[in-house]
Amino acid sequence: MEITLPISSIWIIAIGSIGVAIAVLTSIFFYYQRRGQHSSDIFLALLLLLSGLTLLNDVLNTSGITNRLKQLYFIPIFYSLSIAPLFYLFIKSKYYNSHAKLDFLHLIIPIMQGMVYWGIGFQSLAYKSSLWGNASFRTFITIESFLFPISLLLYSFLSISLLRKRSTSTYFWNDDLKSWLTTFTKVFVFIALLEFFVSSVETFYGDILGGSFYILRILIFTLFVLWIVYNTIKLSYPSSIYNSLPQKTASLLKNAELDQLKAELLRLMEQEKVYLNSDLSPQILAEYLGITTKKCSHILSNGLGTNFNQFINKHRVEAVKAKVQAGRHKELTLLGIAYECGFESKSTFNRAFKLQTGMTPTQYRKSLE
Repeated sequence: MEITLPISSIWIIAIGSIGVAIAVLTSIFFYYQRRGQHSSDIFLALLLLLSGLTLLNDVLNTSGITNRLKQLYFIPIFYSLSIAPLFYLFIKSKYYNSHAKLDFLHLIIPIMQGMVYWGIGFQSLAYKSSLWGNASFRTFITIESFLFPISLLLYSFLSISLLRKRSTSTYFWNDDLKSWLTTFTKVFVFIALLEFFVSSVETFYGDILGGSFYILRILIFTLFVLWIVYNTIKLSYPSSIYNSLPQKTASLLKNAELDQLKAELLRLMEQEKVYLNSDLSPQILAEYLGITTKKCSHILSNGLGTNFNQFINKHRVEAVKAKVQAGRHKELTLLGIAYECGFESKSTFNRAFKLQTGMTPTQYRKSLE
């Protein structure tokens, strides 16, 4: 079957396809690179994947492909109402290094939306075509179209409010994380305002708008998706996020170089508590010390008789033990505490804890009780 499309539709397909391809591929790469270790990684990968699929749905509809290939009616790739909650959950889990079970209530409406389209998407073409004549379903579509920009604005401002709540002056590296997340969120707010304006214009004046307007709409959404991709890449290589350096103590200058650096390294752990940063890597630690990564590894192996993972995990385990002893486990799960202390995955936490204490985290908690 031959399909002819106007020039505006070809532009929509060209622009949108770039965003879809980059979003989906980046989400898969990011998830497997980070192995979905931390909850924030999972939220960000899902945000990127579902944004890409929603953009694909927009491309199919606004380009007119769906009208020509009616089998594509309501295929389950439209997850607009999941984008804003997932962004908020990413910000919260990244900023606090943990999340509460109640936070998943934010996903109820997105799950309901997904269930609707999965329920419709595999029905017969006659059934899907008949939905356009159903008044209740048309009302649902209208409400849904407004909920998307409204949810973007609501969760954007919730994220800004969240980032303003807690002072990050205690640890120097937290300022870098807060600055990055704040910039990420501010652009999200800007895109949300644009999307709200565009959706409102489309709802009230859609019948008289030309193809150029729909090209603009797809361009805005594509730029929004590419902005998420850009920040996902930054998180894949976090040395681009953490630029601040700790203050040097004058007394260290009097010692030999190895002793200086060992003392500075221990100060970073004990005073600055950089191990609480789940993004900490050998490269970032070396930057904090003002030396090369190779030299940092030399100090750990020859000066302290350990390696990066063992050294950092030792401090993280001690931090977990201190929080459990203080009764933090009555408010959070043990995994939630582990996230607060810089661990990125349950398996790494359990393995490191047992290696250092000779018992599992649960056994340790019970021993205190």
